[in-house]
Amino acid sequence: RNLVIRRLADMSAPTKKRRVELVQVAPAGGEASLQLSSFAPTLSLADGVTVTLSSTPPAKTETVANAESLAAVLKRRAEVARQTHDRWVRSPRAAWIQSLLAELGPPAREELLALQRRHTTLAAEDFATRWELGAEWSGRVVALWLGAEGRSVEEVIAKAAEFGHEKEELSSGVVLEGGLLHSLATGADVGVEELLPWVKALTAAAGSAGGAATEAPTASLYRVDPSNHFLTAADTSAPLDSLGDEARAAEQRDDLVTRHLVDSMPYLSLSLCHGEVRLRIASGRGVGSLNTTFDFASGESGSGVPLLDGYWERLDDATYVVGEGVARLNPRLYLIWKTAGYCTPYHQDVHVPPHFTLYNQTSGASAFHFLPLLLGEYATLVGRRDGPSRLKELLQRLDGEGVGEVATLGPKQMLLILPGGAHGVYVPRPALQLPPPARPLPPFRLSVIRAAELFVAPVCDLYERLLLSAADWATPLGLSEREAEAEAATLDAFAAVQQRACAELGLSRSDWTFFATLLQRRWDAAAEAAGLEQGANRETTIPL
Repeated sequence: RNLVIRRLADMSAPTKKRRVELVQVAPAGGEASLQLSSFAPTLSLADGVTVTLSSTPPAKTETVANAESLAAVLKRRAEVARQTHDRWVRSPRAAWIQSLLAELGPPAREELLALQRRHTTLAAEDFATRWELGAEWSGRVVALWLGAEGRSVEEVIAKAAEFGHEKEELSSGVVLEGGLLHSLATGADVGVEELLPWVKALTAAAGSAGGAATEAPTASLYRVDPSNHFLTAADTSAPLDSLGDEARAAEQRDDLVTRHLVDSMPYLSLSLCHGEVRLRIASGRGVGSLNTTFDFASGESGSGVPLLDGYWERLDDATYVVGEGVARLNPRLYLIWKTAGYCTPYHQDVHVPPHFTLYNQTSGASAFHFLPLLLGEYATLVGRRDGPSRLKELLQRLDGEGVGEVATLGPKQMLLILPGGAHGVYVPRPALQLPPPARPLPPFRLSVIRAAELFVAPVCDLYERLLLSAADWATPLGLSEREAEAEAATLDAFAAVQQRACAELGLSRSDWTFFATLLQRRWDAAAEAAGLEQGANRETTIPL
């Protein structure tokens, strides 16, 4: 059994997700699951702004009859990932990042040099930390290139084609079918009443993303901006034990989407809800939690969540057959719950080293829109910077040209996310699927997914060797002669100021180091309090 994974400390770095528990349900055997994978949903980009992917082709499928056939699929996909890594890996050393970097102007270089200087001050001796910092730096390269003044969608499409991002070997994901799903997948309808006790039970456990809570636990809730679903509120945590006024639950919401939902789906009746968490879930706004995880390497016997524990046991068995030379199971599993109308903008999962993700939709529905990597990143930029109407225009153009793929999952269905593409995840509103398509989306209460990550061993091993052996791992951007002279001049000026400060205050060299460290901690605390380090809408650490 691969419960203890090689280089576990490096390969299971904490993520910014927290976990939640679900009830025990039967495997997918027996009744047939609702097949939605080719369903073209209407997606909410903002309250009142929707787009239907009617011409986007459905995602391809892979048949996995048993653990051996899953191993064959992963082995083939891992080898493709190894052969193509230079075209998609979020690393400063990847050829596609170097190509974008070469086209950036002096202001962008200055920003990247500043980020590079910050990284050199950090203690990063392990692979996971060095990977995270490199992914952050590379992501900034991508953002600066895409956000350059006058950058057109035609230029983005041409650049994506240069990297081969539209080719099948760099597809974003595939739907899984076959006999293995009878034991690996499951499904059950989940609503607010079932969800809240699970959140309460698991928030304080040691295996959670934030460790055991000692004081009043809170639930992490991301709420989309009604006027732009690609933006989320900065602070959305809610005390689990605070119960709000029941009367607030009956407040009439005046926005059109909420009234349409309440009228169309009486099971969302606001009168059933109490407490701040229930109010937020039932308000009609798109909300969700991506921070619902449990680390099975935490030393606990299990999460106490049958749905997560069962998934771990089955995946642990299956990946034993796959073998560590192909893929290694991350012991941190995710259970992601969202309401209709929530969306996660297009992104590449880079919060941990390159990996596959196995999604099992257990309740409700999720629409996965796959786009070529650079185009997906551009779509998110357009959505956040230019707004939902411009995003709709872009998505309609791509849909009309047949760019990308779409897969809508219902209960008991599974998806394999591949590392080389981009994907956006929408929870479709059943009431907006009008007029009904050939296979209408049935009503549901909550969308719930359980997810597991499998590190792509050939690619992870390659970059582990590169990052741990390179003395210049934190300085991928070399200085020009002019930049080196400017840096030396700044250092001389800085030294002169510090020497005067030491003389005036009577500080020794060790005193200076002590007070400089205290000052740095003060600055870091102030930046964290102001939200300057992460930002409300930064998605690099929220992949799912």
